[in-house]
Amino acid sequence: MAGTEHALIRAALAPVRAQPDVRAEQVSQELLGAVVRVIERSGDWARVTGEDGYEGWVQEGGLIFCPAEKAEAWWDDAGGRPAVALDAALADEDARIIARLPWGARVAVADDLVRLPDGREGRLLEGRLVDWSERAREFPAEAPAVVATGREWLSVPYLWGGRTRWGTDCSGFVQAVYRLHGFLLPRDSYQQAEIGGWVEAGPGLEACRPGDLLFFHGHDSDRVVHVALSLGGTEILHAAEPNGEVAPDDLAGDSDVQRSLADRVSGVRRLFT
Repeated sequence: MAGTEHALIRAALAPVRAQPDVRAEQVSQELLGAVVRVIERSGDWARVTGEDGYEGWVQEGGLIFCPAEKAEAWWDDAGGRPAVALDAALADEDARIIARLPWGARVAVADDLVRLPDGREGRLLEGRLVDWSERAREFPAEAPAVVATGREWLSVPYLWGGRTRWGTDCSGFVQAVYRLHGFLLPRDSYQQAEIGGWVEAGPGLEACRPGDLLFFHGHDSDRVVHVALSLGGTEILHAAEPNGEVAPDDLAGDSDVQRSLADRVSGVRRLFT
């Protein structure tokens, strides 16, 4: 099993499920080009651990099984420059779309050809590709830049287990935005609540700065169940099912959602000095 203990994600978007069944809950997603560790197989399913440590079941059709060293080196061995796709569409020489790639998918670029892990090639038709060598310059590890990226997700539909601009949940939104700026955060909000420095935000959240992360506990427990990106003070940007999308909210507001969130703030974390 040592030779096939890892795999590459070959599907544009591979649902990660709680059980090896297409009807099971989608708990997360893995994106094209990601490397996962294979824990076990059952039928045409594989239980995998992603780069963020999250575990679940993926259909084997979305995977390329290979030794760990090959999986981890595919970006360098693809014969092109490593790049990240931002909602890109690739087309063949007849301008027919061969792939639609979500925000965060990994590809290799050689001249004007975009190469995928399974060997397919196409040319960029829509969207953007960012060379990985340029990522830190275009998406610096700075709070204002993170907030600006977060705003690019406005109106993205809410989707439980989602982490792309095709649909996202609260922690998937935060994870994807911060990832582009060089931070690999855990997948779930309760895990993210352990990252960064604790902020004494004050009773009116007056110490919250743009780029901070606000966490909220459940209605009936102290467990963290929700995360939002601070826009400063009481203003937040988040993916919440009651809103149906990524949207701004003001915790000083008087809507039912805003009052409920304000009552359940459990902490604030800061990833920037």
